[in-house]
Amino acid sequence: MDTRKIISAHKLIEYAFASPQKRVTIIENALQPPTFIMDTMYPDVERAAGHFLMSNCNKSSHLDRLDEIYQKREAHSDHHEQRLLNAMDAISHVKTMDWPLNDIWSVENTQGIPTDMEFCGITVRIKPCVIIKRRQSGFKYPFIGIVKTYFGKTNPLRIGENSERGVLFGTLLHWFTEENLSSLGTADTNMCIVADVFDERTYFAATRYKQRRKQLEALAQEIADRWDPISERLQKRDVNRSASVQK
Repeated sequence: MDTRKIISAHKLIEYAFASPQKRVTIIENALQPPTFIMDTMYPDVERAAGHFLMSNCNKSSHLDRLDEIYQKREAHSDHHEQRLLNAMDAISHVKTMDWPLNDIWSVENTQGIPTDMEFCGITVRIKPCVIIKRRQSGFKYPFIGIVKTYFGKTNPLRIGENSERGVLFGTLLHWFTEENLSSLGTADTNMCIVADVFDERTYFAATRYKQRRKQLEALAQEIADRWDPISERLQKRDVNRSASVQK
């Protein structure tokens, strides 16, 4: 049984800017994921987006094939239909958004690399979409980064003119790259990118990141400290509900 305290990168960043009530809900959903979180089709879209990026955005066959599958799939409920529509909408945005890829970068798949990052008592699930590498004269090893897609249709990373959510997310990706992919090269803040697909905006890691890393550590520690009490409360609630049903 996996006893790790696991939260996605997406939810860690959401937690950073959430109200106290929403923070509790995020931890509860991490402990007992509801159907509306588990049944999205975004992981398939992200994998297809990876192939698109590896072609330098020239070949969309994987995305097109996925879109065709979704168009032909019969919806079993209004909820399922909305999921299909959201997935097809995401595919369209992946193909039309302006990806900040440089011609001198190589874009590679993520097969065999770590997917998680552990710090301050929790495991943050990153699952990069692709790795990017840049060779530079005078340096033995390449500079590297990762791209991560973000699918938050009703919760964009940019709020008004404030892009701090995206920058914090990018900073987390840079930290992950530095900690887990150092064998591949040197992590570059300008190559650690989170793409808010529905908003068609991309964000890079902060070049000055020490304070943001401290912020991420504090958030992780808070989640770790609250995890067990919330878990125990959920278990008691489930026991009480089960007892009520049996009466």
